[in-house]
Amino acid sequence: MEAGSAKRIIEKNLHYDDVKRLLVKLVRHESPQTEKLEAEPQVLALIRDVIKPDLEQAGLHPSVDGMGNLILRLNGRGRGDRLMLVGYAMNAAPSTMQNPYSGEIVDGTHYKLDGECVWGRGACEQKGSLAAMMAAMRFVGANKLELPADLYFVVSTAGETGRHDSLAHVLDHGKVEADWCIIDGPPEIQLGNKGRVDVRVTVRGKQAHSSRPWEGINAIEGAMKVLERLKPLIPYPEEKAHPELGKVSLTPNAIESFPKATHTIQSECRIMFDRRLLPGDDPKKAIQQMRDAIGQIEPFEIEIQPRDFMYPSEVRKDAEVAQALEHGIRTMLGQVPSYSFSTAANDTGLFNFRGIQAINYGSRDIRFQHTDYDLVSVNKVFGAAKVFTFLALHR
Repeated sequence: MEAGSAKRIIEKNLHYDDVKRLLVKLVRHESPQTEKLEAEPQVLALIRDVIKPDLEQAGLHPSVDGMGNLILRLNGRGRGDRLMLVGYAMNAAPSTMQNPYSGEIVDGTHYKLDGECVWGRGACEQKGSLAAMMAAMRFVGANKLELPADLYFVVSTAGETGRHDSLAHVLDHGKVEADWCIIDGPPEIQLGNKGRVDVRVTVRGKQAHSSRPWEGINAIEGAMKVLERLKPLIPYPEEKAHPELGKVSLTPNAIESFPKATHTIQSECRIMFDRRLLPGDDPKKAIQQMRDAIGQIEPFEIEIQPRDFMYPSEVRKDAEVAQALEHGIRTMLGQVPSYSFSTAANDTGLFNFRGIQAINYGSRDIRFQHTDYDLVSVNKVFGAAKVFTFLALHR
């Protein structure tokens, strides 16, 4: 469809109040991160009992895969520029936030936001962009519009897990064949992000009663020595820097000792480290750098294990998917889009590694992520919905 025609159809038939109602419905359904991660029943229920039926009411036919991810494919005329939109069902746990699933409409003025906002956990992260993508899919389905190429919509069971498992399953088993991918992100064109490898260092000693510490080997003391050995690498293990992403980093973010018993010299201590990566970095080299720095620490046994990993990502500003998104923002919002990068890891790296151009865009507002004031501007969500709909119709 020609760009002008697509714009006119969208401006006439995509309505602010419909997008707002959809956003409120999503926010009111609890789907927090728990220890069950992608298998959390509330996350699976949001996809199965809310999102899938809502799309079916618009005449669409999504499916749910073995991990609970939703996959929708709409066939287009040609084979070039096949687009995938990816949203997430999981959001952060409510923690100390008041009325985290109210979906209340609040005035954005107090939060330096324009117009109405929806209050609720995940509104500023996953559920705003998810509502915008769903609104676009519903618009295409309800109006039975012809598409220039295949369009995929995926709702992942992840969103807070810090790993690629959910979307790797979609790519491996979902029979999706996309050239471009736009993943939930901020209301600007996010071209890249750091990657991350989690590293667990386990220190083992010897258990004893703490009234006779000389009979044991205290793993806590060993952990202190590990941290001292790694101190020169924290927070910047290397001097090299990316012009937008800055330096790589290393930081400990969790520590736990065992056994869970009183008055006991601890026989094991585990420290988790977050090692950020720049585009092109080899995670194995990053881990080896830690091994070399720690070395041998007698009389302790030291084990260093890589855990979850997420690819770094970078797409050029002149990449086809970025140019198409810029055109959509200029056309539908009348704005010159800004470009950004993120220190946080996300799934774009996986898609780019698999040969699918991937960037981030949506209604995310990092100022309110994981805070007690989680809310999103309805205007931002509506704007993203218009852009996603335009990209569905014109590429």
